[in-house]
Amino acid sequence: MMRKMSMNKGKKASRSIPLVALPQLVPRGACLSCDVCCRFPEQESFLRPYFTEEEMAFAVTQGIDPAYFSDSDGCQIAVVPHPHGEGYLCPAFDPATSFCRIYEGRPLDCQIYPFTMMWDAERKAVLLGWDRKCPYMMTEAVEGREFTRLTHEADSHASRICERFERDEALITLVIRNPHLVTPFQEDVVAVARLESLTSRLSLQRSP
Repeated sequence: MMRKMSMNKGKKASRSIPLVALPQLVPRGACLSCDVCCRFPEQESFLRPYFTEEEMAFAVTQGIDPAYFSDSDGCQIAVVPHPHGEGYLCPAFDPATSFCRIYEGRPLDCQIYPFTMMWDAERKAVLLGWDRKCPYMMTEAVEGREFTRLTHEADSHASRICERFERDEALITLVIRNPHLVTPFQEDVVAVARLESLTSRLSLQRSP
């Protein structure tokens, strides 16, 4: 049974490890014109952003109702029906302005997007990949190649993310504590690199 979350909104919350050294790869203008991010076709979509305990606490201090979180140790946020269209929205997303209400403290899951962590098809390795559902990334993709104009920029961005996940012990520990940050294999996510430290640590954690 899932434990419902109860938080004091007035309590000062700690924040999880923000990737402050990693600027958003997708230009702001592209994000504001996007009709994909923060929207979900199904209420139980496995693509809903995952919040750690610290990230949930911060979101609540910013006005997000704790009822949207089912487990105080970490979970995916519950989504709400789109008020003016089909599907569902993250409750932190304002459809009128296309802005995230908690952008400065958005969860790690959102910070690294359009990159994401997933297991490979055999569930033996943790991979960093880029999501083909991101319209901006698809405009920069060519059949048979991962990137065109963004080759250097995107590769550099991916390398910085990989380095943090390989070397930052606090960040590695955060993922170990929240293994659902690593999604199952997704066919529409293009693998960029194998995350060796996370593969080793998560595989060890899963061993009998």
